[in-house]
Amino acid sequence: MAHELWLIKGGTMTNITPLLGTLTWRSNMEELGDEINFSIAFTDTNYFPVNPCDIGDMVALYNNGKEITRAIIVDELKNGRSPIAYVAFDYAFYLNKSNAVYQFNKLSADACIKKIAKDFNIQVGKIVSIPKPIDQIYNDKKVSEIIKDILTIAEQSLGVKYLMEMRQGKLYIEKQGDVVVTGTFQLFEGGPKYDIHSALMNPSKRRSITEMANTIQVVGNNDKVVLTKSDNKMIEKYGRITKVIKLDQNEKKSAKQVAENELKQLSKVSEENSVELMGHDDFRAGRLFALEEPTTGIKGTFLIKDVLHTISKGIHTIKPTLEVK
Repeated sequence: MAHELWLIKGGTMTNITPLLGTLTWRSNMEELGDEINFSIAFTDTNYFPVNPCDIGDMVALYNNGKEITRAIIVDELKNGRSPIAYVAFDYAFYLNKSNAVYQFNKLSADACIKKIAKDFNIQVGKIVSIPKPIDQIYNDKKVSEIIKDILTIAEQSLGVKYLMEMRQGKLYIEKQGDVVVTGTFQLFEGGPKYDIHSALMNPSKRRSITEMANTIQVVGNNDKVVLTKSDNKMIEKYGRITKVIKLDQNEKKSAKQVAENELKQLSKVSEENSVELMGHDDFRAGRLFALEEPTTGIKGTFLIKDVLHTISKGIHTIKPTLEVK
């Protein structure tokens, strides 16, 4: 099996792959970080290997020697003689569970995030320049929510979407369009390689206007409307659906740009697609994937909203949810 799960205790690494019953890992746009789920075979038979895993231990997932992700075991479930189930989250777990107070005075968005990462001992792999000054006070907010809010402010103002993820224990923030997934798969080690698009299973397509906003109202701190931007063609076809955005007084000069960027993102029929594919480690939430499927009419380059990886009997499969970007 190309994928291996290693247990890390201090400076000692133990390959626990032979003890595994199941192995899945997932990522989701609404969450920061990856989740690994696995089970360890258990029996009280003499000479059976002792379970080496415990809460707080680190596990690292590899494929042919390349690290995919590493995570801290946070949950353990023992149920009679059934396999022992574990849940592990990568280092973003600490950002999701910790609250903090921050006051930023016109510090660039990337500098704000770097400061937060330093304060919580999160190593930074790469954070691109995000030239949007942040002038905000965050009082007792979840650290992951603070980072997401900073990126939202920057995206509304700059019209650029950002990808945030952890890799090998380090935080990366890049422009979303820079990370497009392509690849091949093998049915067995040393076997021929096939394009990942050649084995599509169970495609489905859902279109909806429930998330649409075709009118954007920007209001100031006094709740007075600063300006309104509308997509008249979409209003005529689907009716008026309004979203209100509140800006600080100092941000009023950028109200037009914010409204235009929000309208561009929201004034559309949303499309959410799902499909099953042979596995590829590069599939992670927030990245992009180009797909064409004639039966359902799925066609385009889509945002990976969430993805579940499963390894069963040595076969790696994935179930991504794809959204029009």
